[in-house]
Amino acid sequence: MRTVHDQQENLHRQYGLPYRTVHVFIAPDAEAYTSLAGSASPLWSSGLASGDRMLIKSPAFSRQTLTAFHRTLRHETVHLALSGYDLPVWFEEGLAQYESGTFGVSQKALLGRAAWQRSFIPFREIEHVTRMSARNAELAYAQSVAAVDHMISYFGVELIGKALDLNKKYEHFPTGFRNAFLMTPEEFEKHWQEYAEKRYRIFVLMDLGGSFWVLVTFLFILGYVLTRIRRWKLLKRWEQDESENDLETDKGDPIA
Repeated sequence: MRTVHDQQENLHRQYGLPYRTVHVFIAPDAEAYTSLAGSASPLWSSGLASGDRMLIKSPAFSRQTLTAFHRTLRHETVHLALSGYDLPVWFEEGLAQYESGTFGVSQKALLGRAAWQRSFIPFREIEHVTRMSARNAELAYAQSVAAVDHMISYFGVELIGKALDLNKKYEHFPTGFRNAFLMTPEEFEKHWQEYAEKRYRIFVLMDLGGSFWVLVTFLFILGYVLTRIRRWKLLKRWEQDESENDLETDKGDPIA
């Protein structure tokens, strides 16, 4: 499948990840997906990957657009490329989402709400994302991709590849991470949370949905009305000043 092949080339070029033989299974309906995925798979998942196999829900029943379907293929290809690496869920899921292009406004809105409420999920708890409710899982995924997005912006994409190489070398994520980024995963988490609380607060407005645009419209109309009122008052004051000046002039004229 072309999408999978192109993603493998991208991952090899960016991070030096090896090419793998991939077998893709597209489930034609919910029953087939559940049967192949097993009972441990969360109902909200769109696809799964393990070893050299990938299971994807067909757009015919999953209500995915074709674009979302190809995004899921790219996402699961990352998981297969990382097979054999000892990585925490937040790092692997974050990279999978980043490389499939799923970091959108809706996720940033979730981060905005969490920033205001100071309710970010600790990275260690993201390890249990498959057992979370759909709502908590959405925030966990949003944090994961936001963390990787910031990591790449802050450190550069090259260090992601270096961290993966060192992970293989030491077979211990914290050691590889520390040697690549010169900080522990815990220090990075604290650094990211401080950054995220400032960066994503504004996106809470997007979380208001339709209410946000009603508020924007109301404020626009209110601003327009207040501006008109200020102009009207200014014109009236000018007219009053001119009248008073004319009156003073008339009083000062000599009597013939």
